[in-house]
Amino acid sequence: MPAFDLPLIACLGKAEIDRFRGDGFVVVERFLSDDRIAALRDCFPRLFAGRFATGVYPDEWYWREGMSLPDVTRHMANAWKADLTVAKLALSADLGRAACRLTGWSGVRLGQDTIWWKVPKAKPIAHHQDSSFMAFLDPPITVTCWVTLDDTHADAGTLEYAPGSHLWPLTPLPDTFHAQDDYRAQMKAAAQAADVPAPEPVMIEVPAGSCVIHAGEIWHGSGPNTTDDRMRRAIGVHMVPEHARFSDRHGGYIYRRYQRTGDPAMDESFFPVIWSEQGHRTPWIDGYCDTGRRQIQLV
Repeated sequence: MPAFDLPLIACLGKAEIDRFRGDGFVVVERFLSDDRIAALRDCFPRLFAGRFATGVYPDEWYWREGMSLPDVTRHMANAWKADLTVAKLALSADLGRAACRLTGWSGVRLGQDTIWWKVPKAKPIAHHQDSSFMAFLDPPITVTCWVTLDDTHADAGTLEYAPGSHLWPLTPLPDTFHAQDDYRAQMKAAAQAADVPAPEPVMIEVPAGSCVIHAGEIWHGSGPNTTDDRMRRAIGVHMVPEHARFSDRHGGYIYRRYQRTGDPAMDESFFPVIWSEQGHRTPWIDGYCDTGRRQIQLV
């Protein structure tokens, strides 16, 4: 199965780097092949039905058939541990190299993936900053590659960004995340605190197989899916600098469970290095993506 129609790195020249640094995000259209899009779409019903090919559960799993409300956005974290099709995307060296080109980092490791399934009539996701979830790391920063598996539309709850808001101060974790009535309220409050006008959000309307790479500090979220027949399926790949370590600050309810006692290092068993300019890539990645087996060694 073809992996990508074109390497992301080939789409990121000086203009794209300048756009990323000025606006806080950059869009690349149609980088996934049709075969890869179809395979990733097929994962969604399987994952949310609890059929995990590797036998390993994801770290978060919101929305269960017969238990959850039908209009809540479906969400899953670290599905790469449960499904190899997701793993081949989340652990891609191409994504890591692209993230480094835009940020200037020397290498990246996977923090986590996030699966998003906004069905017709699903509710909004509040505007937030990804890096506000990273206080438990040093440095407390991240960069995200958001990959869409459907053509996206404003009325179907596509992702939206407040351009330039990555230059505002970082705020604490949001009080609410899912189904907030005014899902832009926290972004507007942050703009007021920064003494700038709240920008008009940019709606990401792109073909399936496109992606947006965004700075962890930019305000972003998504409105409700008001349509009767359109899905909005997407996967976010959240990367942190290769040299990131656990801090002494409180938090990290997913990440922290993989910290060894008394050791601030982020173990590659759980936070693999996906690309480094020094040539290092966690050795088990390629074998795992083929077989679903990792050689995990804990000290």
